[in-house]
Amino acid sequence: MSTRMRNAPGDTRRRWPTGYLVTIAVLTGGGLMIDMFAFYLSIFATDSCGTDNPAPVCTTFGMLSMWALPWIGLGVATAVSTGLGLMAWRRGRTPWVHLPLGVLLYLASLVGAWTIMVS
Repeated sequence: MSTRMRNAPGDTRRRWPTGYLVTIAVLTGGGLMIDMFAFYLSIFATDSCGTDNPAPVCTTFGMLSMWALPWIGLGVATAVSTGLGLMAWRRGRTPWVHLPLGVLLYLASLVGAWTIMVS
């Protein structure tokens, strides 16, 4: 009984890092869900705004920053993790070491939005 070979002899083509890309897609989907929840919470952060409240969330810049930071952070984190991971894969290294960098970038954007929201 013979076993099937994955690649024909002499075939040195490399396969895409499918597991890595699927993991990034799943984490991005989870990030989208978190961003929708953060947007829902941020709507209520402006309830105490008035003419006598100088909170950063009550300014136009603060409000737009609070709403946009999670979405921008998710996009940057996805692009950085994917780009650096694929560059590492092309060089023959593992792409998985760049995944925590994307997570940290995304968490930093959430912390920034939360800081604006509660100040």
